[in-house]
Amino acid sequence: MRWTARAWMWTGCGFIKRNLQMKNRIQIAAGLLAASVLSAAAGGGSQLSLNGLWQFTTNAEAATWDSIIVPGNWDTLPAYATHKGKGWYRREFVAPAEWRGKRIRLKFDAVYHDATVTLNGQELGTHIGGYTPFEFDVTDVVKLGGTNSVTVCADNTYRRGAWWHWGGISRSVTLIANHDARIVWQHIRSEPDLAAGTARVFVRYKLANAGDKAVVVSLASAIDGRKESALAKRVSVPARGEAIVELETKLSKSRVRLWHFDHPNLYRLTTRLSTGGKVVHEQSDRFGIRKVELTPDSLLLNGERVRLNGYNRVSDSRKFGNTEPDELVKSDVDMMKRANGNLTRLMHYPQAPNLLDYLDEKGMMIWCEIPVWGGDDPFVRTNDLTLPRQWMREMIERDYNHPCIIGWSVGNEMERHLDYASNMMAFTRTLDPHRIVTHVSFTGARRDYNRTNDPITISPVALYNTYSFNNKVTDRNAATIVHDKWPEKAIFFSEFGIKQFGGSLDARINGIEEMYRILSEGKPYVIGFSLWTFNDYRSDYPGTPPSGNREWGIVTEDRQPKAAYEQLRKLFSPVRSLIVTNGVIRLEPRSPDEVPSFTLRGYKLKWDGGEIALPDLKPGDAAWTSRKLVKSGTVVKLFTPTGYDVAQTE
Repeated sequence: MRWTARAWMWTGCGFIKRNLQMKNRIQIAAGLLAASVLSAAAGGGSQLSLNGLWQFTTNAEAATWDSIIVPGNWDTLPAYATHKGKGWYRREFVAPAEWRGKRIRLKFDAVYHDATVTLNGQELGTHIGGYTPFEFDVTDVVKLGGTNSVTVCADNTYRRGAWWHWGGISRSVTLIANHDARIVWQHIRSEPDLAAGTARVFVRYKLANAGDKAVVVSLASAIDGRKESALAKRVSVPARGEAIVELETKLSKSRVRLWHFDHPNLYRLTTRLSTGGKVVHEQSDRFGIRKVELTPDSLLLNGERVRLNGYNRVSDSRKFGNTEPDELVKSDVDMMKRANGNLTRLMHYPQAPNLLDYLDEKGMMIWCEIPVWGGDDPFVRTNDLTLPRQWMREMIERDYNHPCIIGWSVGNEMERHLDYASNMMAFTRTLDPHRIVTHVSFTGARRDYNRTNDPITISPVALYNTYSFNNKVTDRNAATIVHDKWPEKAIFFSEFGIKQFGGSLDARINGIEEMYRILSEGKPYVIGFSLWTFNDYRSDYPGTPPSGNREWGIVTEDRQPKAAYEQLRKLFSPVRSLIVTNGVIRLEPRSPDEVPSFTLRGYKLKWDGGEIALPDLKPGDAAWTSRKLVKSGTVVKLFTPTGYDVAQTE
């Protein structure tokens, strides 16, 4: 089909109107609706997915545009593999006629990095930031029952860090219809009483009213669909305004199941918003009940001292870019859990919602961070908090309910950063005063940083990065130096490693065991380690090998395990030893002085033809031996309650 239309093109990321011949047009009518997915949400909300086939170009004056899938990254395609700069997306869609009388929003879950959006020739606005959601009210712009044209200019020029900055619309695009009154978010927090076995649940709601008159709404929330401990309140929301509502309830002992990395119990809170007896909006969110505490030498989870390890994971794949499809997310998390990954500062930017969901389900604790990185970061140098505050707010508002998140970080490896860190940490606490708020340091062990100029002083925990590139004193003795300056702070090594060690499948990290021992032995204040990194990742940062991948990972870029995978799985094992001697299985727990160390609850030993449920084993307990004999040479594996085999006989 050839046709002439009045379209909207770009100068920079601004628009000029022009006539052009459009080719390869996505078909309207059935083709448009087939490419979109219309879903009716409970309680008066509806959604139209705009995922699927879009048109794309890096030259806004081009007569023809290529086709591209959204969500996606243009640099996964050979023709655009190295393109840095602007890329233009467009597509058409039919908005349902039955949405008349509703408020319509166009939502993008993420676009990297700067995005300017136009609908039907009208520029909606620009969002800066590549990892968090944004939306526009398009009620007065969208054509209900007719064909609409949306165009996005994405620009991946902005670069911080050593990872590849995948360009484009990397998350879902959705058109959403609601009544005037709706729930913007509900933030759920729990406080377990560990002695009594009960828990208090606090819910903070943000309500919005897009109508011209104030409206009285009824809130009704239930946990797991049960009437017990329900929450309810009538609220007046001002015209074209918002209201914050805070409610609380209590769960009895019989209903409390704590969230733990080995026992990731989850609840669901469903809230209905009604006006005049009619449900106009419904929202449902999962949450967990757990208690995280810090002491000068301990991390306590639900009252238990735990020392844990993990892996930094870069959101990177030559096949998927940084779009984070479920198949990749689940495989990566499963591999990290099998390699005893339970606590980490996962990466230097907000994580994909489906990844956080899976961490909630499988049990991994993380610190989440905004992408402020390096000694020369412009936001640190100028102490300009406009964008960092925006990114932190967008991340916390979206991710607040995830029990896997135990804290927020305001940046990574900064220098001359006391003003920036102190201001951003104070701001972050206004958004979430109940989680750990910190930053990731690599200056604390340096002579020119001390209690007066390093924000470790105002952080509740020292997250510290250290490497043994040149066997420097400040790397080998980082734990001791940082502890001597800040004896009241527990230390978590948010990054540690030796150097890039190669991309071959037989590659190992030479010297990592000695470094691990030096940094942890006799240091009870070290609560854990996170290896840099789980996976090799694409990069053009200085020092990247000819492969185009930074080869720090225990798995390759395409997720094949290197020899280092089993090396680290063994180093991070939750038990000191697991052996079979003369048919007897012997398992020796870690001591409280080792990393990792935590109580093994609900663990099992399995082998071909047999299985034993282990008793609870605390750090320092005597070795456990089996009464049941197994055949000589039998491989016995240790399984977590969530089904991961984390150790085995040799």
